[in-house]
Amino acid sequence: MLVNRWVALWLPFFYISLVAASTAPMTGDQLEKYIARKLKRNDRILRLNEKMIGDKGAKVLAESPLLKNVETLIIYKGNVRDEGVRALADSKNLTQLTAIYLENNHITDQGAKIIASSETFKNLRILNLYRNKITDDGARAIAKSGILSSLLEVNLNFNEVGDEGAVSLVESSRLERLKKIGLAYNRLDKKGNKALQKFKIRHDIRKLYEEGRMDEVGDLINGDLEVEALLEFAHVIKLEALDLSESNLTDRSVISIASSDKLKGLRALNLSNNMITDLGADALADSRILSQLKKLNLNFNSIGDEGARAIANSSNLSNLESLRLGQNRVGIDGAKAIKESLVLKNLTHPVFGFY
Repeated sequence: MLVNRWVALWLPFFYISLVAASTAPMTGDQLEKYIARKLKRNDRILRLNEKMIGDKGAKVLAESPLLKNVETLIIYKGNVRDEGVRALADSKNLTQLTAIYLENNHITDQGAKIIASSETFKNLRILNLYRNKITDDGARAIAKSGILSSLLEVNLNFNEVGDEGAVSLVESSRLERLKKIGLAYNRLDKKGNKALQKFKIRHDIRKLYEEGRMDEVGDLINGDLEVEALLEFAHVIKLEALDLSESNLTDRSVISIASSDKLKGLRALNLSNNMITDLGADALADSRILSQLKKLNLNFNSIGDEGARAIANSSNLSNLESLRLGQNRVGIDGAKAIKESLVLKNLTHPVFGFY
């Protein structure tokens, strides 16, 4: 009984002392010995998890020749601030770094600017500044950096970046190789989230192109914003067929498609199962860009007589061989206009089947 009371009395103090010991700053000698042991196993990666090295410890790392072969440096919850970042950035021993993770520290825009201007970090592929104190200014500095042009991934999750910072990263002409941007739990509003969404779809489209699978690009599209991103992609000009069926598209997307010079080589366009009305049909009818179309599928939309008449009278669509308008809102007048069209002479009927 006495033993249990003794344990109950001293256990909280033991726990507090243990936590204090684990969070106490490491001395220079302790840190040198620790990294020597870590790098003995693998001299390419140095991981410091919850080691309270502080800015002084960062300086020890920067000055240590033991780190000359390190390619990945991870300092998680290390109490590193901007001065610690400056020490790392000035180091001649860290020039082999391709990935740096400075998660859960106290780095501000100043630290981000130091990283963005340091030749030490010119080979970085991954920059992870998760949970720090970076705002639009820091994000802009990274976006404008000519030194960080090799970056493939930037993680700024859990910071204080807003729309302007997000847009600067997404639209950066310096970070052309960037494939992933992390901005979760920041201060993004509609503009920033839209920019990120477009960035992701552009990356996915580029990947399909590089794999020679652009015929599958329609599988990526779900909404007008994705169409907007698709039409910004230079190589879309090579498409001869585009399947955007069941893609949640409105007239806005159809108008964009009808006015895009990049689609002038299109021979087949599938827009079935969307939300297209007479406005979209009018845009297609008025489009000189789509004059080479041979197949146009508009099944399962909301096109009425007005849209059907516009298509029937369109000299721009005179090359059509297949037109599908099944399951729309076309009445007798619209159907008659299509049937009696003097322009659509090459059509295969029935136009209003949904085959």
